[in-house]
Amino acid sequence: MGMVILRPMCAIPHFLRRSPALAGALAYALCGHAQTPYLDSLWTLWKDTSNHDTVRLRAMHLIAWDGYLFTQPDSAYYFAQLEYDLAERKGLKKEMANALNVQGITYQDQGDLARSIDHYMRSLALQEEIGNKRGIANALGNIGTIYSQQKDLHNSIIYYTRCLAMQEEIADERGISFSLGNIGNGYYEMGDKAKAMEFFTRSLALKEKLNDERGVALTLGNIAGYHYSLKDYARALDLYQRSLALHEKLGNGIGISTALTSIGKIYLEQQDHPDAIAFGSRALTLAQEASNMHGIEEAANLLYTAYKATGNNAQALKMHELYIETRDRVNSETNQREVMRQEYKYAYEKEALADSLQHAAALVQVENERTIEQLRADRNRNRALATGGGALLLLAGGGAWFYTDRKRRHERFEKEAATLETQALRSQMNPHFIFNALNSIGAYVQRNDADNAISYLTKFARVMRSVLENSRHSQVPLQDDLDTLRGYMELERKRMQEKFDFTITVDPDIDPETIMVPPLVVQPFVENAIWHGMAGKEGKGHITLKVSKHGEQLRWTIEDNGSGRHAKKAPATPPTAGEPVKKTSLGTTITRSRLDLVQKQHGGQAGFRYEDRAEGTRVVVDMPVIRD
Repeated sequence: MGMVILRPMCAIPHFLRRSPALAGALAYALCGHAQTPYLDSLWTLWKDTSNHDTVRLRAMHLIAWDGYLFTQPDSAYYFAQLEYDLAERKGLKKEMANALNVQGITYQDQGDLARSIDHYMRSLALQEEIGNKRGIANALGNIGTIYSQQKDLHNSIIYYTRCLAMQEEIADERGISFSLGNIGNGYYEMGDKAKAMEFFTRSLALKEKLNDERGVALTLGNIAGYHYSLKDYARALDLYQRSLALHEKLGNGIGISTALTSIGKIYLEQQDHPDAIAFGSRALTLAQEASNMHGIEEAANLLYTAYKATGNNAQALKMHELYIETRDRVNSETNQREVMRQEYKYAYEKEALADSLQHAAALVQVENERTIEQLRADRNRNRALATGGGALLLLAGGGAWFYTDRKRRHERFEKEAATLETQALRSQMNPHFIFNALNSIGAYVQRNDADNAISYLTKFARVMRSVLENSRHSQVPLQDDLDTLRGYMELERKRMQEKFDFTITVDPDIDPETIMVPPLVVQPFVENAIWHGMAGKEGKGHITLKVSKHGEQLRWTIEDNGSGRHAKKAPATPPTAGEPVKKTSLGTTITRSRLDLVQKQHGGQAGFRYEDRAEGTRVVVDMPVIRD
């Protein structure tokens, strides 16, 4: 279950009931359907300094929350900071806590869970200081979600349970239903399924009472999973079908896909392969439409097993390849979360963090002291400017500060975005590499004897272990990357019946153990040299991979003596049995984007260029030197 986020309701705060004009404007802003008038109205409330401070802060909170949080989190963070700054100057701790909550969500959305939990803890300390039980419950629930994302299930249950207790005090039935489900999920993942069922059952009863159809559908699926684990397929099927009907009523594509896959698995267990295939196919289509990687992985694996059982080997192979490709992407994301978990544990999982509100309050006090000192410095600077140059100079100075501040924020967010994009592009590279390698295996197995096939598969497994290990990191030692490339080239050389040789050299002034590089960044160029250069060459070919250093730049040079980029291509002919079909490669496109991001993150120059040779092609790849 996701974290509990209660969206603002179209209700008029008590302090506005004395001001009909402001009440009307805010009601329009809250309940209006057009986004531009909605934000314009809120912005007008914020800019009008004659309004009550709480009116202005509420308007700014809604700008950050409704206007930008779920579409442009960077902007939401900026507007929440405006809210926080004013609230702090006025001593309004509830509004300070609300702003911190929004900023915590933006960091969580970006995967920066360390900063996210810091903001949630500071928000919690403020909410407890003023005794705002609803705010306390929301903060506790958000912290529980962070622990759940990190698979720290023990602490997630502790915070969800504290959240539940607070929600019960204020009779927040909708919040209670969420917390019950969250606690149930935690126990289920910990393996205590009986305990999980207690909470799922309580959650279901409350969601049915509240007519929360989406919550009912999700909880029915959880309970069905429990019965499936007990092999009570009849009960599980009935619950999954009820869940499916609700998801279809709501038009929830991901929920429909999940329910269809689960039903298909039951039919598979009952040896009803036609129905398993029918439900799995529907699930796969919906998951692909929604770009739901977990859904695609589950449906593809179901279909692979069902097709294999029916003897449809062609479809089974197709589904198995899709399953492997998608699983790698999912595992890559999981590995990244594990890295963040280790960083988070180092920075935040210290003694008494889980339960010590005094520690959280200390963090708040330190941060507030820093903020106060900064505000004092700003005020002194502004006074000096005013004394020296008058109001005009003060205005110019304020404009310069605003410009510098915005530029600093933009550069910081751009760098963080570059890091996230690098992770996303890296997750695309691995499926690309694996898919081509699997094609190579398929061709080799059908064209060679069993002994050589086993040898090839053993080497492939070794390379895959290296690829998966390197994919966990944004940079790896040059030596590790070269070892992986060498293994890959050996595999392709063997597949092509030793039609080419290759050489890998590193300049003596380079220490491959301390120089860091993005993993597999030149693999697409090596692949092109093999697939395009060597495939069309008469006689034996040769590929050279050289790594050299030019100042603070690292240069890769990939040369082949193949047919060249401009060689006349033979007319396309259908592939022979077992011969893999080479698809148009996305590898170089992805590499160009990866190098652009390396340049943003580390400076220097990063890019590549092709050079035509008398015989064959040369590719030169430049990037900044990155040291461990």
